Amino acid sequence: MTIKPIFFDPHGELRSGWRIVAFILITGTITLVFVFLFQFLDVRGHFVGEVVILVSVLIGSYITARFINHKPFGAIGLNFHPAKYREFGTGCLLGFLMMSGIFVVQYSSGFVQLMWTGPGLWDTVWVLSSSVSFFAIGAFAEEVLFRGYLFQTLIQGITALPAMVLMGILFALAHLANPHATTFALINVGLAAVLLSIAYLKTRSLWLPFGLHLGWNYSQTTLYSFPTSGIQFTDMKLLVLSQSGPEWLTGGDFGPEGGMFATIALIAATWYVLKSKKLAVPVGIITLDSVEDLMDPHIRSEGQVT
Repeated sequence: MTIKPIFFDPHGELRSGWRIVAFILITGTITLVFVFLFQFLDVRGHFVGEVVILVSVLIGSYITARFINHKPFGAIGLNFHPAKYREFGTGCLLGFLMMSGIFVVQYSSGFVQLMWTGPGLWDTVWVLSSSVSFFAIGAFAEEVLFRGYLFQTLIQGITALPAMVLMGILFALAHLANPHATTFALINVGLAAVLLSIAYLKTRSLWLPFGLHLGWNYSQTTLYSFPTSGIQFTDMKLLVLSQSGPEWLTGGDFGPEGGMFATIALIAATWYVLKSKKLAVPVGIITLDSVEDLMDPHIRSEGQVT
């Protein structure tokens, strides 16, 4: 008996489990290098952390996709296909509508009150624009990490449903140390991960889940002044919010993600993504599990299967 079958499948490809190990080791090493570099330069902050995660995951994804899977970088869900803007816009709109629904219900129930802080025009423009950049980087980093190479390779190893459950648990655990985290909040975070995973599977693209994630966080914090996953992000708000009501409904200090209103919104959005006929896999895109590697290398390098 040889040890080769432990590492390689019958087609001579590295097994999915080892590809995941390689991705984690490569990305983790790159992350540590950046962390030590920024500590040496005494550069710190939440924004810096998000940038480090994003750059590290993108580099790790590029290396593993190109040199282990022998696929173009876009195969991790970042193909620049014609539907990308529509998918991203649909995600942003859906995230905004979900949070708007939660806000309207809470406001109508008397659970929230808002007070304008009175910033000038340019301060208002600055908050609106800078917070978009901040939440876009954070949302993109989390989507590439949790719905990119790692999730897609896991699907190849254990199929989609178990992969969604496992990544939902990991996504929830990643928020465990957040301020004011409760069991209910972590369950909702796991449900959000399932929604985002389904959004990827429906389109085989990260543009829809990226838009969903960004639209939800931006609306939650900047437009409606809720806490986001237990963090206030005071500099990203134009309003001061006062909240009351039962925590199991509103989410309390964790933000709407910790309450039943968010549970309902997440279930409704998941149903919409599953049933929508406007959301589908674009024709001809290359994914990590597509078979374009059997075709002409010139076609493969173009990033599309015709």
